[in-house]
Amino acid sequence: MSVSMTELIQHQLLPRVSKPNRYMGQAIAAAGKPPEQVEVRMLIAFPDAYEIGLSNLGIRILHHILNGRPDCVAEMTFAPWPDAEAEMRRLGIPLFSIDSHSPASDFDIIGFSLQYELQYTNVLAMLDLAGLPLRTLDRDERHAVVIAGGAQAFSPEPMAEFIDAFVIGDGEDVIHRVVDAVKAAKRAGTPRRTLLRQLAHLPGVYVPSGYETHMSAEGWLVPRALPGYPDRVFSTYVKELKAEYYPPMPLMPVGEITHDRLSVEVMRGCTRGCRFCQAGMINRPVREKPAQQVVEEVLRGLQGTGLEEVSLISLSTTDHTQIVEQVNTLADLLCPTRVQLSLPSTRPDNVPVEVAQRIAAQKKGSITLAPEAGSQRMRDVINKNHTEEELLTSVRTSAREGYTAAKLYFMCGLPGENDEDLRAILDLAHRAWQVAREAGNRNFKITVSVSPHVPKPHTPFAWAEQVSTAELNRKLGVLRDAVRGKPITLKYRDAETSMLEGVFTRGDRRLCSMVEDAYRRGCRFDAWTEHLRYATWLDVFQDHGIEPERYLIERSTELDQPWDMVQSPVTRKFLVREKLRADRAGVTDDCRLEDICFSCGVVDCNQRPWVRQPHAPLDLDKAIASVPEPAYGRRGRRAAATAGGVATSTRFRIQFEKGSAMRFVSHLDLLRTMERALRRSGLPLAFSQGFHPHIKMSFGPPLPLGFRSRAEVFDLEFSRPPAVDLVQRLDDVLPEGLGVIAVRPILFKVPSLMSQLEGASYRVRFPAGFLGEAGITPDALPGTLAPRVRELMALECVPVRRTSEDRVREFDARPSLAALQVVEDESPVALDMHLRFTMRAQARPDDVIGLLFPGFDPRTVDVERTAMWVEHEGDRLDPIELLSVRQP
Repeated sequence: MSVSMTELIQHQLLPRVSKPNRYMGQAIAAAGKPPEQVEVRMLIAFPDAYEIGLSNLGIRILHHILNGRPDCVAEMTFAPWPDAEAEMRRLGIPLFSIDSHSPASDFDIIGFSLQYELQYTNVLAMLDLAGLPLRTLDRDERHAVVIAGGAQAFSPEPMAEFIDAFVIGDGEDVIHRVVDAVKAAKRAGTPRRTLLRQLAHLPGVYVPSGYETHMSAEGWLVPRALPGYPDRVFSTYVKELKAEYYPPMPLMPVGEITHDRLSVEVMRGCTRGCRFCQAGMINRPVREKPAQQVVEEVLRGLQGTGLEEVSLISLSTTDHTQIVEQVNTLADLLCPTRVQLSLPSTRPDNVPVEVAQRIAAQKKGSITLAPEAGSQRMRDVINKNHTEEELLTSVRTSAREGYTAAKLYFMCGLPGENDEDLRAILDLAHRAWQVAREAGNRNFKITVSVSPHVPKPHTPFAWAEQVSTAELNRKLGVLRDAVRGKPITLKYRDAETSMLEGVFTRGDRRLCSMVEDAYRRGCRFDAWTEHLRYATWLDVFQDHGIEPERYLIERSTELDQPWDMVQSPVTRKFLVREKLRADRAGVTDDCRLEDICFSCGVVDCNQRPWVRQPHAPLDLDKAIASVPEPAYGRRGRRAAATAGGVATSTRFRIQFEKGSAMRFVSHLDLLRTMERALRRSGLPLAFSQGFHPHIKMSFGPPLPLGFRSRAEVFDLEFSRPPAVDLVQRLDDVLPEGLGVIAVRPILFKVPSLMSQLEGASYRVRFPAGFLGEAGITPDALPGTLAPRVRELMALECVPVRRTSEDRVREFDARPSLAALQVVEDESPVALDMHLRFTMRAQARPDDVIGLLFPGFDPRTVDVERTAMWVEHEGDRLDPIELLSVRQP
């Protein structure tokens, strides 16, 4: 089944979708485990695009942990983009894993990572494509167990009728218990209902079918446990961030993802106590990794991936007690390799000068700060415990150290906010701009990004009113007026998205019907502006008799709420106390800094001074020794590969093949993949100068997406002679589908490949699927193709109409057609094309196929580039042969 599925995906789906690398599964270091050798198969599902989902560190951790079990295999899947979903439905392709292209029906568990409220319709689309009934009550023993975790699991009711079980909190340990329960149930033939009841008694697992709802005094449907189910589900957390949780070799996608860098978690949790921040409340207590562990993970990750940037991530990275030691050590280690070090959003009051200096020394970019409110009164209300002067000091330090810009994040619509507080946002930003100029950085830019406040469950503002759509639009108007005449760039989110987010984050089980109805009416990717169907959502609410903005009203702290069956690490009593302090603009200090316990409710809290232990000093020699030696020489040398040259040469021309496994990798992704492979190789690479150094390499003309090739070429420069077998070394680090064919030294100055090459040759093969659509049998192809080729080449003008990015362009392709030849020694016959690189009128093989077979989709033919050439004295010389010709 999986073989035919892979063929269908490779030959029918991928040629027809906009970004085929989302579905290829070409991640380096992906686990490969035969399904027949395991007892439990889990499909980790992220309900958003591939580039968003694979950037999520949580699913990478679970993927690593589960594949470390001998009895389990975990694979990944992501929400197909609308064009891919339409093609999958047309072709009858179900939801599949990107690791092995196995259908979702082959898995025992499907686990969704719910990080955002506007991903809910994507969950239903994925369940539907998987062939599962949408609602848990309609599933039986034939169907996979559907679980979900992530931030939205702390407010599960809007998805309660679709998810069998929610995992609340950290998943590193509890996922083992879930897998064990499913494995035992499979062995014993346990009925599905019994299995769900067993899952409900695992720590941190909420099974909605074990709870009935009743109407609260405020009019919300609130869950109440049925007999045999726990009254409340307490979230789980791991007490330490063990090294075994993190993959020693991170997944390395071939295509670009949103956070295209090595992300290393340095700590989890935050005790700053910002009253709007759900992540800071539900991820308590703070758990730091020792600097030793962080540095070792960075070094191993870079050796295995070749990434150009490292990001030390957490909710507040500069709060780490060893942050200065980490940054100094990593900056020293990474500088010679031209790898950049970055920190995520930082607090304005704790950017150490030494950290700013080391980061700025290697990356002259922008710094991101999050004041959140413009006036001191509002910063006290939200407990953002820093002052204006601290923010300005951070900007001044950044400007002085060479940063070029600052991004300042704020919120509007906060409890107790007035128009003066809004204007204070732009006033503060203007003062920051002035401070940067006074520090001598006259080109320093300030960007203000404003997000509407959405009250989140399990925060002190959980009961607060969310401003209406009309009021929010008015507030955004105040900000637009206030920015006029100021050298500030203002960006903000729209009010419509915030309204939907507010409805679902504090919603009840009635919203399940609305999610399903919106899905049936075509809503997908609601978090993406270009796909949000806001009018459709309003129609759905109206048809169900629901006033959406009623979910935004202020709520009573004395009454039950839909999310109250979930107990986060902090207690309701603490949250209410913090809400009352916010009402009078009172500030609560950080317990980690003051060694004061504010009784937030965290069990086994490790922040108390009599519990917290300092980390051991960093041992750099031990960190370096922990990185294993590169395992070169594992791939066998292909007999076709040739190498030649002089041992003292530092410049080489390299010809390589791009096979079927890589034909849907774009040219930019190919460049990125090749650069990272070279970084992994350990070769003495030469880099360009400046703030953004790149490997000195240049490629020939790009290969169109979807084509294979055995004639790709690039020139590469080293800082010194490499003194190794280049063919073998490069083959060792290149991913499957790329391989070196020939290497030659460049012994004299030559023009760039792009300026020198004049044309390319291609061989086109016609698969049975294409011939079937065209109504041509393989036996009839020679008699059909040959006359059409003669007719085309006899034309004096060959008009081609090409559409790209909603733009139509027409040109005469005849000058580009050097020769077309039918190849009769293949079965069925093939077609050789020799096409010139003519400026602004270059024909591509798919253009020619479209002319020869009008009305049929040329994207499913098999095209292989066989040569690139320069015409020289009546011959066509390829780039390797060209090195033997002395240039004038």
